[in-house]
Amino acid sequence: MDFTRREMMVIAAAREIKDGETVITGTYWPILASLLAKKLHAPHSVLVFEGGIICNWAPTRTPLIAHDPAMLSCSVLCGDLFDTLGSVVHGGWADVGVLSASSVDKYGNINTTCIGDYLKPEVRLPGSGGASDIGASAKRLVIILEQTRGRFPEKVDFITTPGFLHGSNSRERAGLRHGGPCAVVTDLGVFRFSPVSKEMYLHSYHPGVHIEEIKANVGWQLKISPRLNETAPPTTQEIKVLREEIDPAGMYLRDARLDGLLTSEDKSL
Repeated sequence: MDFTRREMMVIAAAREIKDGETVITGTYWPILASLLAKKLHAPHSVLVFEGGIICNWAPTRTPLIAHDPAMLSCSVLCGDLFDTLGSVVHGGWADVGVLSASSVDKYGNINTTCIGDYLKPEVRLPGSGGASDIGASAKRLVIILEQTRGRFPEKVDFITTPGFLHGSNSRERAGLRHGGPCAVVTDLGVFRFSPVSKEMYLHSYHPGVHIEEIKANVGWQLKISPRLNETAPPTTQEIKVLREEIDPAGMYLRDARLDGLLTSEDKSL
């Protein structure tokens, strides 16, 4: 079966969500992963969007942002940040958070604030929104992003959302509750964390991806699981639902680089 790396990334992330869980969903890739899980193997999951909407079933149109009006048609609560971040997240009801990232380091810390020095950054990024709350308080965290070496530094320039901070038990020492990141899912593979050192390691590589390509796109000496295996490829149903129901217009999954829509300057990014 033909599938793209982006499709494999979204499908692998969706598999991390379990049926019956309360899922706090971030913007962009997390929306697709959460909706795919809801439609396939986790029909009893409850989707919580940080802007104040709680959904008990999937919307008819794919949301573009975490507070898209499309979600109103399937909501059981149209509230505000106090209902979602306040009651659900800080109240300890979020079983799993799903977040995207500009960059993530070896201990699962997320940066969406700036590249370079905070006071004189090379690039100013969108910031946290509710991501810091989600990373600090959800029972576990799934991070999803496309992988390049620049987006996988050994240490992020700014910790917007805490992972395991400096490794070992530093998260607990900082007073953060619950478990932290359980998986980082990229378009190349799935990464997990050592239960002792809390350092990220490669758990599985996606079909068609070579281990050396993954290593080349990590900014530190990546550890490899002794039980490393290939990620299970997408099923016919996963691809069908993702393409025909979740993103039929290709708003997320179409790669502009392949379509020739970007300039030569854009392609260098």
